[in-house]
Amino acid sequence: IVSSEGKDVHCAPSICDMSIPLPICLENLVPLAQTPKGQTSIRLLRKILTNVVKSPHEAKFRKLNATKLMPKLAAENLAPIYIIEHAGFTKDPAGKYILPGDADLTKISTIVQAIDGVTGGGTPGASGGGASDPYAGLSKKEREELEWKQEQKRLEIQAEKRKKERDARRAKEAEERKKAEEAKRAEEAKKAEEATAMEVENAKAETEQEGVAEENTGEDKENNVMKVDEPEREGELGEHDKKDKQKEKSSSVDVSKLPPKSSLDTKLGSKKGEVQVVNDGGKPMVYQWNGDQWTCVGEAMDVQEKPDEELDDDMKDIVKRLKAGKSFAGAPAKKKKSKKPANFAQMTLEEKHAYAVKEREKKQRALERQREKNRKEVGKAAVMLAEQTEWQKLQAAAAAKRKAEKESRRAKKKLLARMKRERAQRNKEIAEENKRLLAEQAERRRQQGLK
Repeated sequence: IVSSEGKDVHCAPSICDMSIPLPICLENLVPLAQTPKGQTSIRLLRKILTNVVKSPHEAKFRKLNATKLMPKLAAENLAPIYIIEHAGFTKDPAGKYILPGDADLTKISTIVQAIDGVTGGGTPGASGGGASDPYAGLSKKEREELEWKQEQKRLEIQAEKRKKERDARRAKEAEERKKAEEAKRAEEAKKAEEATAMEVENAKAETEQEGVAEENTGEDKENNVMKVDEPEREGELGEHDKKDKQKEKSSSVDVSKLPPKSSLDTKLGSKKGEVQVVNDGGKPMVYQWNGDQWTCVGEAMDVQEKPDEELDDDMKDIVKRLKAGKSFAGAPAKKKKSKKPANFAQMTLEEKHAYAVKEREKKQRALERQREKNRKEVGKAAVMLAEQTEWQKLQAAAAAKRKAEKESRRAKKKLLARMKRERAQRNKEIAEENKRLLAEQAERRRQQGLK
């Protein structure tokens, strides 16, 4: 491009060199008006800018194919290309010139009028060339200041646009993080509810097992009461039958008095080889501790007591005293208080049966009261767990909100500092470029004066 002083200014066609002022670019359109190719370039340039001014919302007028337009616009020189870039078009990596949505249409209209004034192309009263010049009546320094202000405004608009895009992207990322955290908290709450429900079910199962055991105990006692008045037939039986019956009587295992199998789930053995007899489905089963867990050995056999004939003299004396109701020192041993009425032995069979039924109903009512108490305790524990979970959710949400606000303030501070540095750097570069242009102009005037 040839400047007004007559010196060539070489610029790469693929890079927007905004340091070349618009008036110099307009002056370089004058030689183009003298050649057919140059006139074609000017007409095409004016058509591009006029279409944007007339139809600013048409997307097709805001996108230019640089590959097709470069040979036509730059047929003689690169002035039309730089005028397009001064109008606000920017080149993207795909090789297209795009006009942003916030472009100044008034500036584009002024550039069209300036083109008509420079080339004498149809604006009334534009033959003189100076009436349509946007910088008419201004000195060189004032023109440069005006261009510098326009460039600052353009850079600020671009920075604001980048800031909005960055804020929108960060808001989207924060929303995604918030959704992920909410999903995670919901999953944890669901797991906690499932664990609570499982604990409630286990508590109910244990309560039912205890109720069944108590019912079995009541039935056994009732059967014992019912059999009190049965005639003794031991005298009618033979000696062998007596021994068998005594053996069976002494060796029977009361399953109802054994602990349930579920009690081994929370119990650890004290040593390897320890044995426990539990109620497993109504059967006395033997479990042995192997160091890590309880393993089933088999069903418990009858437990037989040692007969008195096999005891020594001292033990026989102790057993005799205990059977006589005396202590080891000779004093009578304390007997357990019986819950049966005093005249139980004189009661008839029907009265004993009625008494047994009454006792069973009484125990059943006590069992129901215990179950209701257990259910209330389990419900209270579930409510407390739910309240604790809700409080934890609120605390986590408040902490996340504080963290997000802190990150936002930090990011804003960094962004302002970065914008300040970029603005200072741009001002420095523009000042250096203006200084260089002024030095070149002074050098050219000095050489012309020497010539």
